[in-house]
Amino acid sequence: MSTTRRQSTAPSTSRTRVDEGEVMAVTLAGPPAPARTWSARALAGHFGIPHATVSGVWRRWGYGPGENGPATVPADPPCPGERAELLGVWAKGGEAVLILGQAARPARGSRGRAADADERRSIHASLAAELERVQDTLASHAEIQPGKDGGDGPAAFIAAMADRHPDAELHVITWGEPAEPADAGPRQVVWHRALPAMSWHGTACAVALAELAEFPGRMRPVLSAFSGAAQEYAESSTGSAFTWLRWEPAVPQAHPAPRAFNQLALGSYNEKLVIESIRQAVALSRVEIAEQTGLTPQAVSRITRNLLTSGLLAEDERQLGGAGKPRVPLRLRPDAASAVGVHLDPEMITVVAVDLSGDVLDQRQMPLAGRRDPWWCIDQMTRLTLEAAEAAGPASEAPLGVGVAVPGPLDTRAEIFLDPPLFKGWEGVALRAELADRLDTTVIMEKDSTAAAIGERWLGAADRAGDFVYLYLGTGAGSGAFLNGDIYRGTTGNAGEVGSLCAINTGSMTTQGGPGSVPECAPMSAVVDRAMTAGLVVPQGDGAYEWVCAAAARGDVRAVGVLEEVAGVLGLGAVGFIDLLDVDLIIVGGPAVLPPVAEIYRREISAAVNRFPLARHVREVHVAQSRLNEAAAAVGAASSVFHEAFTPSLNSRVRSAPRT
Repeated sequence: MSTTRRQSTAPSTSRTRVDEGEVMAVTLAGPPAPARTWSARALAGHFGIPHATVSGVWRRWGYGPGENGPATVPADPPCPGERAELLGVWAKGGEAVLILGQAARPARGSRGRAADADERRSIHASLAAELERVQDTLASHAEIQPGKDGGDGPAAFIAAMADRHPDAELHVITWGEPAEPADAGPRQVVWHRALPAMSWHGTACAVALAELAEFPGRMRPVLSAFSGAAQEYAESSTGSAFTWLRWEPAVPQAHPAPRAFNQLALGSYNEKLVIESIRQAVALSRVEIAEQTGLTPQAVSRITRNLLTSGLLAEDERQLGGAGKPRVPLRLRPDAASAVGVHLDPEMITVVAVDLSGDVLDQRQMPLAGRRDPWWCIDQMTRLTLEAAEAAGPASEAPLGVGVAVPGPLDTRAEIFLDPPLFKGWEGVALRAELADRLDTTVIMEKDSTAAAIGERWLGAADRAGDFVYLYLGTGAGSGAFLNGDIYRGTTGNAGEVGSLCAINTGSMTTQGGPGSVPECAPMSAVVDRAMTAGLVVPQGDGAYEWVCAAAARGDVRAVGVLEEVAGVLGLGAVGFIDLLDVDLIIVGGPAVLPPVAEIYRREISAAVNRFPLARHVREVHVAQSRLNEAAAAVGAASSVFHEAFTPSLNSRVRSAPRT
């Protein structure tokens, strides 16, 4: 190991004191539109400092306006800044360590989609806020001294990083008491003392944004993991050191897919027909498959042999009885495939990993607590998806893809949101493309109610094989329809809006004669508002809806009455699509349909759709509770991956991840 120290020019003590790392981070994040780069005067005005101070910072960092990043990180001795990689961070008390490496130049065409100005500013705002929370947490535990001797100290952290990068030259920048250089064998570690005008968190942001500009494709998931680690530390720390080690490779590489997941292996309509028939019946013999599908016995034998070889099917015990050769039932293997489902709701991000039978292998949730800016949310969705896929175990060794369920309205052709309620700033955000780029896998985007309907169909077996409508109740209300054996999305993916139907059937009209706003179409908030009007003392904040549901479960007549009123209005809206589509099955589910009150919703909606429809004399409408829990949209989103891969259809909507 060699240690190199050279004298550097220290910042002038006469100038205004600023965090040079933060100045560089804001520089690289960029100015608000329409400007494309900061001028020294504009940035000085932003910070409230002389423009000569900004010019001095840029000079020390070797930065020129419009460049991707600094040429130098001005520590003592100076640290190379060009193509610097942020490999790890350690901080405790008044000490901190950043470990930098140096990336190879990207191959032509391998950089990925560049981060635009909005994304850069959003990423910086999110990361800077989380790291400042970490610093505040560290300051609150300042009396706990940094460890010097082992597991919690910087020396152990640096040694772990050196083990992870045995052939790399590592640049270690230290704040506070410098770590003693440990024996790193043949590896070269260059030590740098941070200058007083640089904070560790500002410097980390600056290096990360410079790397984002140089390697956007691989850096997005790295930044997501870094921000997520900072958030988790700030929310749960008890005084231990904050540590983050970058994983390698930075962008997860796809595992070789078994033949069961290969689109060539599952490209045949007849193969999918066999899979669908077995899935609906749970288990079928080859003779029964031929009877149900109309395929010849020879074709069934060939297809099932291929699917058994690929590992998608398994044989059950032979069935004895009757004349002839005993029949061998075939069933789908639950562990033959997995998928990840993501639900973006105004209140929560929910991520699940499920196997082929729909069993949830891993589930993660993150309350948004009012924070809904798009790039931060996409960061969290990326991080949670990677974590869920990793934690799910063997069935997700090669996840088939990722499904994303979102509130409408959206345009599935352009893959963008269209002014979604409660999601300010999401207009025009290409969510599917962003996630596909970061996760490097197939991503399917559905409206949340449509996704829930797909999940119900996939998990519902024979009794969900016909036409039905799924009435999805959560923060809002929507529906998804299975008609003639497939999901009905409409031209733009927005089929199933129930608000207008509720307005028309309840007489709620605007002065212009159009359908008005119906509070009950936001059932959770409507229940809480009505409960307070009825005189119930409902606790404020999170858990208010659950409190009313619990009161109803205990028999509180006011709480029961409130739920019946809201469910009744939603039932009147359901009358419209019952008359329009002539279906005889409604599934009721979603986050609002909690187990203690599910029967109230089912009963009131059943009463409405069987009392008012025009065809009530010739058709009884059955209303059933969903088999999915409050994570219906997330499980449905994962099921949409299976639906596209395994359901026989002449229409395919699967989109491949972009290749850069």
